[in-house]
Amino acid sequence: MDILPIAASSLNAAATASAVRANNIANVTTQNFTASEPVYSSQPNGGVAVAAQDVGQPVNLTLEIVGLQSALNQYKAAANLVEVSTEMNKALLDGIA
Repeated sequence: MDILPIAASSLNAAATASAVRANNIANVTTQNFTASEPVYSSQPNGGVAVAAQDVGQPVNLTLEIVGLQSALNQYKAAANLVEVSTEMNKALLDGIA
């Protein structure tokens, strides 16, 4: 199993989740605006996807900040997967050589 496509989907999901949260924050003072939340779903190939879902509630800035921190942690974890995969492939090639 190649981990890179899974890590890439996680990086994209983190970016989408951040965009949803940023949109909520940008519209916190917009009259009649209701917040959206990122909803994660697994993909058949082992990856993850995110879609925005309207929650029908006003923006809660505390939840948005926590959500942004969660997306940052997800991004860091996915970046670490890429790094570990690269190191493992290098060690495998060094072992073959």
